[in-house]
Amino acid sequence: MRIRSGPLEAAGWWAGLTALWITFISTVDVLELAVGAVAALAGAWAARAARRAARE
Repeated sequence: MRIRSGPLEAAGWWAGLTALWITFISTVDVLELAVGAVAALAGAWAARAARRAARE
């Protein structure tokens, strides 16, 4: 049985990028948090895709 690490890797990238966004903004409100979460999701997808491309 092979364990798929893709979703776990993407979740790790997302959590790290979201934490970085929250650290860099001055005021944390709902809109800023939502924008940061969506931007981090796009960044996590791109980071995972780049890592997969480099591996192949």
